[in-house]
Amino acid sequence: MSTKPAIAFFGATGGCTAAALALALEAGHSVSALARTPSKLRDMLTKNHGVSESTIDRNLVIVQGDAKDVAAVRKTLTPNNRLVDIIMSGVGGTPVMQASLSQPVSLNDPSICADAARTVVQALADLRPAAGARRPTMIVISTTGTDLKTPDVPFLLRGLYHWVLAVPHVDKRQMEDAVVAAYKDGVLGGFVVVRPTLLVDGDRKGSDKVRAGWVPADGFEVTGGDDSARGPAVGYSISRKDVGGWVFDNVIQGSGLWENRCVSLTY
Repeated sequence: MSTKPAIAFFGATGGCTAAALALALEAGHSVSALARTPSKLRDMLTKNHGVSESTIDRNLVIVQGDAKDVAAVRKTLTPNNRLVDIIMSGVGGTPVMQASLSQPVSLNDPSICADAARTVVQALADLRPAAGARRPTMIVISTTGTDLKTPDVPFLLRGLYHWVLAVPHVDKRQMEDAVVAAYKDGVLGGFVVVRPTLLVDGDRKGSDKVRAGWVPADGFEVTGGDDSARGPAVGYSISRKDVGGWVFDNVIQGSGLWENRCVSLTY
């Protein structure tokens, strides 16, 4: 039996999540992923990330369904009748322009991130009697700009950023709150909130090119660990592949240094 942690991915066709998923498969982790269209996920992994069909067949279980369907989520969390060790969610909505001066950008589903996180928490609560003491760590892809206390966006962009992205930020903030609350309630064994700057396409530069900083979640203080990276990493952009690569290198395969923190990532 493999000693590598088993991982469940939600929003698996998203750029950040797919990059981490591909690396996990290549490294031999037992992986499950929820996808509305399984063939789309397989094509993305083979064509965009170079994962072989044999590796996918050997290491990946794809569950067809929706991230707000608690039954499908439960199935994804227990692909081999055993609760996974790590959960990564990169669920997100599609931006929609609207005729509003106060909220020019919305989402096709304005609460998709928060709803998906709450569904995972509900599924975990349902599974607790069978899972016993097992409590997975959950990683969620959020964004800079959600922290109302510690600025993590370049000064000249703050007004524009918070105005244009007001609706998506509310959704991401509620997602973060749901995950932190689940940890406090004992449903999760840990969490990492990942807040990348503006996401762009492009090849991976490598985790050594990524700057990372952390702050505590709202209403939650971190004790112990390394304080050298405390404070947000402020910058302008980062590629989706580098976000996924950093998460894989430093969280999935890491030593727990970033656990129970909100981590900003940028170049």
